[in-house]
Amino acid sequence: MIMAVFVLLLLAGIIVAGSDEAMSARTSAHATASNPARAREIASAGLADALSWFRRQRAQPVAVFAPARDLAADPAVNETDDPSIGLVREYEIAPSLWARYEVRLGRAAETYTDTNANGLFDEGEPFDDVDGDGAWDRAAGTRDVSALRGEVAVGTVWVIESHGFIFARPDGAQPLGEGPNTRLARVSIGTEIRRMAIAPPSAAAICAARGDDVVLGNRARIRGGAGAGVAFAEGTGTPTRAGGSEVSGSPSVTSVPGYDGSLKAIFGLNLTQLKAMADLSTSDAGVLPGDLGEFTLTVVEDDVVFDAAHPLRGTGVVVVQGSCSIASGSNSFFNGLLWVRDDLSILAPVYLRGLCVAEGEVDVRGTGGDYSELDYDDKIIDDLLVRMGRYRRSKSLYVLGDNVPTPFGGGP
Repeated sequence: MIMAVFVLLLLAGIIVAGSDEAMSARTSAHATASNPARAREIASAGLADALSWFRRQRAQPVAVFAPARDLAADPAVNETDDPSIGLVREYEIAPSLWARYEVRLGRAAETYTDTNANGLFDEGEPFDDVDGDGAWDRAAGTRDVSALRGEVAVGTVWVIESHGFIFARPDGAQPLGEGPNTRLARVSIGTEIRRMAIAPPSAAAICAARGDDVVLGNRARIRGGAGAGVAFAEGTGTPTRAGGSEVSGSPSVTSVPGYDGSLKAIFGLNLTQLKAMADLSTSDAGVLPGDLGEFTLTVVEDDVVFDAAHPLRGTGVVVVQGSCSIASGSNSFFNGLLWVRDDLSILAPVYLRGLCVAEGEVDVRGTGGDYSELDYDDKIIDDLLVRMGRYRRSKSLYVLGDNVPTPFGGGP
């Protein structure tokens, strides 16, 4: 019996040890598998930090990407852990597990001779091997690509590349990547950011492609304030006004030589670029929220009707690639810029502050005893330019290839 008890205890110990080993192996495998996902999250944090850096620069657009560090200054400047590399941060995410992201300074592609004139570097073509690595190096890092995107102004479009790392750091006295502090995972991702211009064809509550396409009915109240009430292209007739309409401004109506109310003229972007930058882009107007939020860009690729169930509310820019109707009883209240490719119909009660631009017919009128009120407000337009005209992401994230250059000036 004593021998049997001894054997049972021995077997139990073997089973427990085996279970612990299996559990440890599963835990290790899970941690290893999760490291790439963590590294991608770290790289995404680098992109967010870089976008914030661009937005907070006083000189806009930004001409040079150069995060600074000067802890002796008053106040201290601490935009990066290593300005020789770019925008760099590293921090502990778990005991002995560290994260690091690098948004590196830009580097132009090495020059080469395009012997077959195909516009691409091909194997065997001579090139200027600046770094002496024996291989032609593409452009890399965070760099201004405005000219490549057809933009004249420097700093309009930037490519941002962020590299996320996960390190084991059992030895806190040594830097990441040295000694036992080994790299467990790396993910490199990129995107583009772009400035959005806001330049209406005129300072007016209503901007219309043709003057004779504007109808202001009874209880339409259009106030231009320091701007015009209604502006339209020169030589296109004048608005039709009912006796009960009110139009004021400086002047109340005006024709504009060289009027251009297109997307490109106002925002400096085409529809595809606007959609990429939008907080919400949809072809289904039914999914629009009851409140668009504060300083948002919304693109609707179809006709849209704002009614009592779905009023037009919020602050920002709304682009409608179709006709836009604000129905009677919607109680819409919107601050910002409304751009409509086709016809715009507005029925009371509604209050729009900012300006409306329409490429088609414009019909504004009250209903019953209620007014449709449109006020030009240059302060709102200025706020839009400050809050929304700075850099916004204009391209989905993409994963960079494996042939990623090493950090400039060293590092892991």
